[in-house]
Amino acid sequence: MKKNQTPSVRSQGYSLLELVLVLAIVSVLVGLLLPKGFDALRNARIQQVEKTVDTLKTALTDYLSMAGGNGSLPRTEGTGIPASGAALTGATDVAKGNAARLDPVLLATGKIERPLSLRMGTQSFASTGTGNEVAWSQALLGFVMTPDAAPQRNWSSVTRLEARTANPALAPAVALGANFRLDGTTNFSANYVVAYLVIPACPAKDAYELAVSMNGAQLAPVEGAASDSGVVAYAAPANGVTDVYIYVTAI
Repeated sequence: MKKNQTPSVRSQGYSLLELVLVLAIVSVLVGLLLPKGFDALRNARIQQVEKTVDTLKTALTDYLSMAGGNGSLPRTEGTGIPASGAALTGATDVAKGNAARLDPVLLATGKIERPLSLRMGTQSFASTGTGNEVAWSQALLGFVMTPDAAPQRNWSSVTRLEARTANPALAPAVALGANFRLDGTTNFSANYVVAYLVIPACPAKDAYELAVSMNGAQLAPVEGAASDSGVVAYAAPANGVTDVYIYVTAI
C-alpha cells in the first residue's frame, strides 16, 4: 500500500526568492527601457513640429505670391477693437483675450489643408461666453470682428501662427515672436514683419530639446534657461513649462 506523499514546494508554485528575483529583473528592465520610450515620444513630437514649420514656410511663400493684393503678411497684433463687422488693420481684440491668427488665413486661401495641431504643449481653448471675435475676410484681405452675440473663445492656449512687426528693442526670449537672433547676435530691424509659430505651455524638457534640434549645437540654450538665439525662442521655464516661439519667415 502506497503512503500519501506531501506535495513538494516546487509543485506548489514559485518560491519567494524566485519571485523576488523576477521582480528585480523586471524593475531593471523597466528602468532601462522607460526613459528610451519617453525619448522616442519626445523625438516624434519634435519631428512633427519641424515638419509643421516647413509646411508653414511653403504655405506663406505661396500666400505671398497670390494674385489680388496678398503680397504682405496680415499682422495679428494690435489693441484696436473696431465696430462689429468692421475691417481690422492687423489688430487684435486684446482686451477680450482673442488674438487674430494667421493659420486661418492660410486655411481660407487653401494654402494648408487642415487646422494646426501638435502633440507638444497645450491644445485647448476656453470659451468666455459671447462677444466679438476676430475672423479673416478674404474679400477684404483683412481681419474683421464677428457680431457681438457670436461665441467668444480665447485661443491663448492653442498652437497658432501669428505675425507682428519686429521689435529689436526686446530680447527674443521676451519678445513674444517679435524678434529673433537667427545668427545668435543680430536683431531684426523694425521694418520687418515676422511670422512665427506659438506653442503654449510647452514642457521645459521638450522646449530645450526642440531648441537643440532646430537651433543647432552652437546656438543651443542652457537647459532650464531662456533661449535667445536661433529660430526657437522662449523665456526661462516656470513651473516646468514655457511658451515657445518658432521663427517661420519675415518680410
